[in-house]
Amino acid sequence: TNQKKKDEYSINLQRVIDVWYALLNKKIQGHLREIAINPNNPYNYLEIGKSYRAMEMWDKAEQWYDEYLKRDDNASPDEIIRYTEILAKTGNITKGEKILKKYVDRYPQDWRLWSRYGYFTLWLGKYKIAKSAFETALGFKPFFQEALDGLDLANKQAYVTQYVPRSFEKEFPIDRYYRILRENPDDLDTRFKLVDELIKAERIEEAYQQLMIIGVNHSDDPRYQEKWDYVTNFRDKTYTERIAEYNAKLQKDSTDIDALKKLAQYYEYLQNYDTAYTVLQKYFTDHPDEKDPELRFRYARICAWVHEFDQSLQIVDGLLQDYPDNLDYQLFRAQVSIWNKRDIELARTYLQNVLEKRPDDVDALIAMGSLKIIDNDFDAAQEYADKAKSIDPTNNNVIKLQSNIDFQKLRYEEEKLYAILEQGRTKVVDGDCEGALSFYQDYLAKAEPNDLILKEYGDVQFCAKHYQEAANIYDQVLNNGYNYDAALQRAKVSYAMGDSLDAVKRLRVLVNDEPEEFEPRLYLGDSYSKLGENDSARAEYDTLLSWKLDSTQVKMVQLRKGWLPVTGLSAIFESFPNYVGLAPTLNFYSDNLSFRLTSLGSRLELGFTSYLSFGVTFLKTYLKANQESLADSVISTLSYFTGDRSFTTFKGHVFLRLSPYFTAGAGAGNVNSKGEFTRNESDAFINYERKDTVQVNLTYTNTDAVLIMYSPYLIDYRLYAALYKAQGYYVHKNGLKFAGYYSYVKLNDDNEGNDFQFRIGRKFADQLYVGYEYFYSNYKLKSDYYYSPTNFESHSIWIESSLEDNKELQVTLGGKLGYIPSGDFVALGANVDTYYKPSKSFTFQGRLAVGSTSRDNSSYKYLSIQLSAYWNIF
Repeated sequence: TNQKKKDEYSINLQRVIDVWYALLNKKIQGHLREIAINPNNPYNYLEIGKSYRAMEMWDKAEQWYDEYLKRDDNASPDEIIRYTEILAKTGNITKGEKILKKYVDRYPQDWRLWSRYGYFTLWLGKYKIAKSAFETALGFKPFFQEALDGLDLANKQAYVTQYVPRSFEKEFPIDRYYRILRENPDDLDTRFKLVDELIKAERIEEAYQQLMIIGVNHSDDPRYQEKWDYVTNFRDKTYTERIAEYNAKLQKDSTDIDALKKLAQYYEYLQNYDTAYTVLQKYFTDHPDEKDPELRFRYARICAWVHEFDQSLQIVDGLLQDYPDNLDYQLFRAQVSIWNKRDIELARTYLQNVLEKRPDDVDALIAMGSLKIIDNDFDAAQEYADKAKSIDPTNNNVIKLQSNIDFQKLRYEEEKLYAILEQGRTKVVDGDCEGALSFYQDYLAKAEPNDLILKEYGDVQFCAKHYQEAANIYDQVLNNGYNYDAALQRAKVSYAMGDSLDAVKRLRVLVNDEPEEFEPRLYLGDSYSKLGENDSARAEYDTLLSWKLDSTQVKMVQLRKGWLPVTGLSAIFESFPNYVGLAPTLNFYSDNLSFRLTSLGSRLELGFTSYLSFGVTFLKTYLKANQESLADSVISTLSYFTGDRSFTTFKGHVFLRLSPYFTAGAGAGNVNSKGEFTRNESDAFINYERKDTVQVNLTYTNTDAVLIMYSPYLIDYRLYAALYKAQGYYVHKNGLKFAGYYSYVKLNDDNEGNDFQFRIGRKFADQLYVGYEYFYSNYKLKSDYYYSPTNFESHSIWIESSLEDNKELQVTLGGKLGYIPSGDFVALGANVDTYYKPSKSFTFQGRLAVGSTSRDNSSYKYLSIQLSAYWNIF
């Protein structure tokens, strides 16, 4: 009956273990996928190490804890405690001691770390240090049982005896035990017998390695602890004594190669590689021509252990030049190449040569398996691992090779899968969300469910405007548990689909759960606005404006608040004035007909809301011409000619700024001249511009003809004109630029005409455009009082170059060289444009243009200056 109960308990226990281990393995696979996506996150390495620790797979747990500590130097004392438990199981006591020394220095009041440090130094035979560590732990925690037990052990130090080395013929049992263990590596009793024989023969390093193997699974065996204490104590004491002995010999004779070899060997036994490297480096610096192959090879190995790989390769390459057929040198050269992923084909050649002559060389098999991993040939790597395992299954490097194959194989598959995801992400970055969907679908069909990627897939559906599909995906993510980002995106989808009630419902929950987040409250305000609940929207926007926001966020909120209808006196007073701006201007124009126009004045703007503003303009315009420079035949037809007149213009304006790119406006007022006449003047414009990409500008002006036609004969001759003009440009991403304008003017003398300019050019350098211009002008009637050509055209080459182009200052030079067929004239032109913004509230713009063309088969030259500024007073 008792046996049945035991069997039943065993079956039940195994069932629980099977389920638990399956869950842990699934958890490991999940973290491996996360590592494939982001290999720099230490959390995933730690969780894998903890999972292997829970399954008592100590070697793998140690490997993953090592990877974790490489990426997180701020591990907590709890994690170090767990880590040292693993190291105790794998027998890496020296390694554990070093780590614990680091962390007791970092956390000097943690009694657990001090106690654990005491045990590791105790196992290494460092009884004084162990005793001090336990006493330190008990100083913080007087009745800490673990430290009390350790202190008892430290006070009962094992007696260290000297052993007489065994003679050669008495080593036969060692060979026999090695042979038995090769056939049955789990024979624990034989391995203990081997340790005893190795200790008797004073082959301490071999005994140490065998105890390392035993300690992985049998550290609780009483025989283990006794022998481990003896061997580690012997190593520390005896090796230290021999190090002192050989150091003394070298002090007497620095050329004693045998002493140097032994000294480096014992340092290597104690894993004191840095000191061994320092000693050998000094010797070879003093004796660069040393040819002893054994010493050179040891130096090469020590260089590798301290990660001086270039130096190691240089030394072993020199050895191979002198001894090209030495298999040990070839094998080591291949190993170092594989560790560094350098000279892989040379390593392959050497390994093939070694394995051809020594097919059962475990180190060569491991190296070739590692090389096959680099090739991503995992089947071949597994074959080499299996063969090495059949020869020496307890070899720690064989175990690591198997673990590396498992990990790299999985990672390789994940990377192939991840490449599909990256293609989709690239499409998204390029703005092709629709094209990205197939890649995400392919990835998700092959990968296990992952809420992060699934949410990202929902974002792509959202971007592609597949709102219902996006909503379904976000719902799927949210069904797996709370996810703030998915919940926010789900609310945005409802908003985009026009379901503002659902958006408000979801956003209220988010604002309640995450009251300090910016986006949920912003979109809640937008949703209220869409529902027409403007007071609620305004309340949300006002709450945001009371926060400490960055400048971009402030503009976003203010823009949305400005869109809300202004209702009630309080709302009007709150938003008025939105801004106050002053815009002074100065225009000057002169030509070789003696015509001069100087115009100066200013416009005052008052912002009623963020998109609606009003303004008033006052302008004085002075016109002059020299009668002697003009045609008498035309002057004589005028009732009088003074050649000197000024206009006063006063207008009101209304402006609409519907977006940062779209502006429209209209103005109306009157213009008079010294009380002689007064007439109405009006204008309007529509402008859309995305700087350096596209601009469309439409203008209308109805005023005195002289202010449009720029003719000296119109100074004292009253004609009225209406000008309609469309102009713009477009710059393609490949560097092609189109620009031009079309204008139509109608005068009250029954004349009308139009001008047309078209430019096409290409970008030839970072800030240089060159292209072709066609110009055409044609009027219904030929007038004597202003330039009104018939079928005038010109062909030109134009150039435009930017000297400065930044947020504060932009300077552009332009010019053209052309031909006028009708009069066989050359057309010339040059201009410089300047934009300067010394502060957020002040902007200055200027343009200087000079040119030469023909009018009525005569040369015509002009100079134009335009200056303007804008000051945002409030």
